[in-house]
Amino acid sequence: MQKHIKRSELKPGMFVVSYGLGTFSNPLVRVNTHVSSQAEIDALMVDEAEAILIDTGNTLFLRGEQEQAPPQCSLHEELPAARRLHADALEYVKGFFESMRLGTNLSCQGAVPLVERFVQSVMRNSTAAATLFKLRNHDEYTFCHSINVSVLSVVLGKQLGLGKASLVNLGLAGLLHDAGKERVPASLLTKPGSLTESERRVLKTHPLEGYKALSGQEDIPLEVLRAVLEHHERHDGSGYPRGLKGDDIAAFSRVIVVVDVYDALTSERAYKRALPPAKALSQMFQMRGKQFSEDDIDHFIRCIGVFPVGSFVRLTGGEHGIVISTNPGRPTKPQVKVVLNSRMRPVLPRVLDLEAMEGTPQAQDIAEVLNPADYRLDMERFLSA
Repeated sequence: MQKHIKRSELKPGMFVVSYGLGTFSNPLVRVNTHVSSQAEIDALMVDEAEAILIDTGNTLFLRGEQEQAPPQCSLHEELPAARRLHADALEYVKGFFESMRLGTNLSCQGAVPLVERFVQSVMRNSTAAATLFKLRNHDEYTFCHSINVSVLSVVLGKQLGLGKASLVNLGLAGLLHDAGKERVPASLLTKPGSLTESERRVLKTHPLEGYKALSGQEDIPLEVLRAVLEHHERHDGSGYPRGLKGDDIAAFSRVIVVVDVYDALTSERAYKRALPPAKALSQMFQMRGKQFSEDDIDHFIRCIGVFPVGSFVRLTGGEHGIVISTNPGRPTKPQVKVVLNSRMRPVLPRVLDLEAMEGTPQAQDIAEVLNPADYRLDMERFLSA
């Protein structure tokens, strides 16, 4: 959406379309670019610039917008709060989706307080809620997917420098993005085989159905509604419902696009096995510059790491463990909690910092990423140990 603002309201990250009144003394100047710093604003805008036209849908997320963060806590410390939050979130989403399906008593009133709790958890520990929620994503995909996308979007938004209010709106977009699926036959969502062309057309109506249903709710921001409508658009124009390309897809929508695909790939479904996180990221990276913009994929991988927290891995020494902390500077060298020996038998847990061990006789690397479901392992128990 485009709107006019004053020069004093122009902030780094905004997309400037033009400025000027289109008169002889104050001609219209086309800009069509993001401004990434105050210095760039001063260079592009004359002091007397008036009627600056910006595109709010293309605002970038830049560091410096965030309010002071609350005290950080460890993954282990945040897990109990994350468990309570997961239970409350599941209860809310089930009720909301039932209202969507029936078309009665639809209300988003409880969504904002829930997402605010997501934001608070992510501020205390960036990965605890996202990791726990993902590990608990078993047989209730429809509900858990919306929760996962919401929390992962908040995690990515925090990495991108979003402030608290924007994080809540982004998390709300993630929570509601698939609401329209309740307006299509459930049989299409769980069909084990390929969909027919007519079935695909019906399924592809869900972004618009969600948008139409939520548009009638009070106080839902436009950027949230756009993300609901655009979460299946693709960078190269191959998506739906409108076939938007590149920056025509709003900033919030692009976040949901990436997170939605990642969670779908890494989730167990009735008709497909879950991919380990690292393999899902590898597949998505191959679509970089095609279905996803290069920047969006790069930001996401830097955010969650090449081996995301919760990944079950085999080390070159033969032991098995779970990634408990990523390393942005050395993404292939995270911290791993060793929990099983080479024969998949429990050992006394210990944490290995793969970066700190580099160059020592004890140095190890991640040899393989495994799917814990293949071994019937409860990874949440290992995280809590």
